[in-house]
Amino acid sequence: MSALKLTLISLGVGILYYLGAYLGVTHASLPSGIPILWPPNAVLLAAMLSLPMRYWPYLAASALFAVVIAVTPFFTVFESVLLGLVGIGGCAFAAVLLRRLSPDGAPAPDWGEPWDLARFVLVVFFVVSPIAAVFGVSLYTLIILGGAPFASLWKIWWLGDATGLIALTPALHMLFNWRWHLSKADYRDVAYSEWVIWLALALATSYFVFALDVIPDEYLVLTPLLVLIAPIWAALRLGMLPTALLSAAIVCYAAVSTASGRGPFLRGTPEATTLLTQEALTLFTVIVLFTAVFVSQNHRKSKNLRLYRSAVEATGEGVLITEADNDQPIIYCNESFLTLTGYSQNEVMGQNCRFLNRLDPEQEQIKEIREAIAHREPLRITLRNFRRDGTVFWNNLIINPIRDHTGRTTHFVGIVSDISSEVLHQQQMGDLLVRIQYANENLEAKVRERTGELEEANQKLRHQALTDELTGVQNRRNLISRGHLEALRSSRSGRAFAVMLLDIDYFKLLNDQYGHDAGDQVLKTFADTVENSIRKIDSFGRWGGEEFLVIVGDADQTDLQVMGEKILERVAECSVVYQGQTLRVTASMGIARWADGSFDQLVSKADTALYRAKETGRNRLVMADESSDRATSGKNRT
Repeated sequence: MSALKLTLISLGVGILYYLGAYLGVTHASLPSGIPILWPPNAVLLAAMLSLPMRYWPYLAASALFAVVIAVTPFFTVFESVLLGLVGIGGCAFAAVLLRRLSPDGAPAPDWGEPWDLARFVLVVFFVVSPIAAVFGVSLYTLIILGGAPFASLWKIWWLGDATGLIALTPALHMLFNWRWHLSKADYRDVAYSEWVIWLALALATSYFVFALDVIPDEYLVLTPLLVLIAPIWAALRLGMLPTALLSAAIVCYAAVSTASGRGPFLRGTPEATTLLTQEALTLFTVIVLFTAVFVSQNHRKSKNLRLYRSAVEATGEGVLITEADNDQPIIYCNESFLTLTGYSQNEVMGQNCRFLNRLDPEQEQIKEIREAIAHREPLRITLRNFRRDGTVFWNNLIINPIRDHTGRTTHFVGIVSDISSEVLHQQQMGDLLVRIQYANENLEAKVRERTGELEEANQKLRHQALTDELTGVQNRRNLISRGHLEALRSSRSGRAFAVMLLDIDYFKLLNDQYGHDAGDQVLKTFADTVENSIRKIDSFGRWGGEEFLVIVGDADQTDLQVMGEKILERVAECSVVYQGQTLRVTASMGIARWADGSFDQLVSKADTALYRAKETGRNRLVMADESSDRATSGKNRT
């Protein structure tokens, strides 16, 4: 914080502190001089709660100067300084204590949390104010007004200080930090007409209760409670900031009215009037603030619940929640569950989930589910369920227990996924394999003499379907199948794979110069070299012409740069002897690592990188989506 900003803040706190002290001395004190309310300490405490401790000395100096100016007409400078130090020390003690008692070490209470507000009230009312009153009254009786009754003054000082702090500190602190509280405001959608009615009601009830010159005996017992209507309305509709501001304004208005001899709290003696007013205003503030904080907390929880419910409703999986006891009745299910099963919500609510197995209740999986529920354990299982119309669907069911803060299981949540198509496909594949196996067995029995020929033909067909006829490595069709499978696995697991696209440099010139037979031998040698340079877990094959492709399955655990350079070095080292001439070739490589998308998109990225490798000099590799300076250095491998 700059020196100018700190100076302006300290000056502002000093001005507010002076105004609060002036209000307390001149307008909130009875004619006898007894203060009903002492506002300035709330200004200083709110400032200390808003700023780090290293700035507190500046705030304290400003406040001390302000209080001396405000009360010197009634006290000497020495007396004013002593009384000001008592108030400043109490504020610093309260700020430090609130910070130390905060579970998360927050510098200030969160006025929207009930425990923070309760901690603030307890610390101020039962710890800080009584202790500060002891020091203040001791100075007052020993130095200023010798022989004054200690106990009576101590109680008035205690309640006056506590009333000011409790009534004004939350409102002032929220004003000092208005940007943060404005972002959390609950009143943005409230109509202007409601604001007008609310303010008019607050003014009318406050004026009626505290300003009308009504004989106290003519009051009904509950008449002062009329002033609660507007603050409670604000607590229910507008949130903490407007509520705190209104309650603070009413407290100040009530203190000023009582000090001027009007209102329902006037009693026989000034001391009795002061104590009754202080207790009533403190109780009024606590009721209003706690109403606001509980309502605000309830609003936040309701918003969160609506958000979570919307997220559950938006998911494509069926979700249901059951109680943990009493036969586990269903208490919630989302629309996806109803769409999947064909039931209506009225038919589902209150039922046990076993109604989905009504046509096959003796499955082995049902026993596992019962055991998991009995032991309050999570479970993932596949079982056969039935829709409302009796059709079968295969359910990949996930069950998780929900526990309360004591660890007791109160509910179960189930996630239902329809995997019927996958199971049907597996069954069809299984049936097909069984039929093929049966046919082969019968065929072997009938034509045993041709078994060898048939086996050789089948093996040749499989080999031709999966491998390149010239080089013997995997063909393009096999590579595409493996690539799509890797993309599917990566999208589910999040583990990346990569492709390396290789192209033999100047292969067309070699073909034109030495003929296609030489080119075929180069292709075979190149394929053997690359296949012997990669790991067994990687897939390698001919992509087309002089292009070859490597699929690296665990790209996150592999240094692709090092692996690619090793392959290029091996290629550069190999040679082909053709008609007495030694032929050597090099290759260019483009590498792309999967981040998202399809296998075809990944190959396209690798092809772009390969093009850059060729464009920048060949016999090098380039990583996709990275600058060309990642290409291998200028070592000549030819």
